[in-house]
Amino acid sequence: MKLGRVIGQVWAVNKVHQLKSCRLFVVQPVHSDGHQSGHPLVAADPQNMAGVGDRVVYVTNTDAAQAFDTGTAPVNAAIVELVDFVD
Repeated sequence: MKLGRVIGQVWAVNKVHQLKSCRLFVVQPVHSDGHQSGHPLVAADPQNMAGVGDRVVYVTNTDAAQAFDTGTAPVNAAIVELVDFVD
């Protein structure tokens, strides 16, 4: 699991059926202190819980595909949790 901040939204007219009701966000990876870490990436939000400006936990690779209720989706990153604060 990785920590990130949602910095934008991606709009797609055509999507595969697994992503039809799923929003796509641009996520900037961050360290626990909030400083940027690496390059932004596009992450699916299968539970439609995030919004621009939110701090989130995201997963990549096989874990991202398993974040969907169907257990599979053609994604490389998925948002799985909102973060209230980091201690």
